[in-house]
Amino acid sequence: MPDQRRFLSSSIHISGCVDILLLLALSGTWLGLLGGLHWALDLFIHFPWQYLFICVAGTVWCFGMKRSIVVKLVCISSLLMNGTSLYRVKGDPSFAEVEGERLRVVSLNVLTGNPDKQRVFEYLVSANADVIFLMEVDSAWATALDSLKETHPHHLLRTQEDNFGVALFSRVPLLQAEVFQTSDEAMPSVIARLMHAGREMTLVGTHPLPPIGPRLSASRDTQLLAIAGYVKELNTPVLVIGDLNATPWSQGMRMLRRGNALGYRSATSPSKPTWKVGTIFAVPIDHALCTPPLTIPRRVIGPDVGSDHRPQELEVGWQPGA
Repeated sequence: MPDQRRFLSSSIHISGCVDILLLLALSGTWLGLLGGLHWALDLFIHFPWQYLFICVAGTVWCFGMKRSIVVKLVCISSLLMNGTSLYRVKGDPSFAEVEGERLRVVSLNVLTGNPDKQRVFEYLVSANADVIFLMEVDSAWATALDSLKETHPHHLLRTQEDNFGVALFSRVPLLQAEVFQTSDEAMPSVIARLMHAGREMTLVGTHPLPPIGPRLSASRDTQLLAIAGYVKELNTPVLVIGDLNATPWSQGMRMLRRGNALGYRSATSPSKPTWKVGTIFAVPIDHALCTPPLTIPRRVIGPDVGSDHRPQELEVGWQPGA
């Protein structure tokens, strides 16, 4: 009888610990909603896929083990919250059809320290994109990618050794192209005007600082907010691409979309991870957004090329009748 009591006591203790761990793991779902109050809270909002997995496992645990009503409610409400977050950024099939020719675009953070430079080069050649925007381009990368100028004679590079160099390669003639900074503290961005299917559009490629710490987080938000204001002032449709260091649910993305018509306007969801793919930290922080009448009928996350980011492969076109 004493052995049986010890066994039951141990089972209750383990179950209670699992309940506590489950509640702690799901607390991020709710803390992330307060991201506007503090940069650290905003970090919790990036992981709805991970929370969703925990919610499903937790719900099975709660009902299978007949856990308390409080734990069940937390699991179910968190399941609904994360499911809703993912649903809100689902793709729109109406954007799958475009009028005329499609512009093929690739956006990739190559990773400054990536040793597989030949692998990246071969991928970019095989992708057969009309326009290529690259980030974390230093002098070594500029040398490794120099042959791209043969197929993409219109180009613009700002190499930097601090992980924030940018490069644009295009086989479509550029009406105008420049590297600019939204402020003295901001990281470089690229802006280019080009003609596509007989109509003018503007491409903006940007790569703000990661939101790690109050200063870097504020810098990211300020840069994305400035890009939003810049887009609003342009008189042409705009495509914004890059490693934005912001997930679709984050404060930074709310900054970027504030006060303008910039949206995903894509037939596919932007929720598929692009950074640390295949790990528990995988999140979608590389994005493509545009203003009407541009749409993105096709967006595919490309293969592993040695970087911690996956490339975005886009097809961009004009909404029919617009």
